[in-house]
Amino acid sequence: MEIEVLQNEKETAVGVERTRVEDKLEEKRSIRMRYSAEVPILKESGETVIERVDFSPRHDGEGTSSIISLQAPLPLGMILGEDESIPGAIRIDEIVEGGSACDADVKVGDLLRAITACQMSMETPTWQLMMGGIGQPKTKRFMYSTDNKPFEEVMDAVGSNRMDPDGRPAWLVLERLQD
Repeated sequence: MEIEVLQNEKETAVGVERTRVEDKLEEKRSIRMRYSAEVPILKESGETVIERVDFSPRHDGEGTSSIISLQAPLPLGMILGEDESIPGAIRIDEIVEGGSACDADVKVGDLLRAITACQMSMETPTWQLMMGGIGQPKTKRFMYSTDNKPFEEVMDAVGSNRMDPDGRPAWLVLERLQD
């Protein structure tokens, strides 16, 4: 009889511990989903794949904000500025009514955490170099983190989306305060 009681107590304790661990894991998953976004990542092979990327919250107080990603065609129709309360953060200061940022649900006060950017480079096959060739221009599109970057550099990255030969919408990763 005592053995059965001990066995039942042990099973109860194991069940309680299992529930506690599962709750903790669910809480961690929830926080990860709140502070991450799926964005296109340029791999070394030149292939672009969609991956989940984690971001540390910039707003004070855990749970007061979340990360969202969205796409908007150019021109975006928004004015950016440096956030005065968060050093190194870029803030959405204005949205043009009816612009693509407005249509994509960008909000005044959102922090711009990352955006697609394009960079032109010359690609030259070895045989062309040996023959004196200069190569051909190729545009690479990649995600650019705006955290702690100079404002002018961020503006250049935003504007570089015009160089995309495919004319794809820009990807924006925003941190938004919860209502």
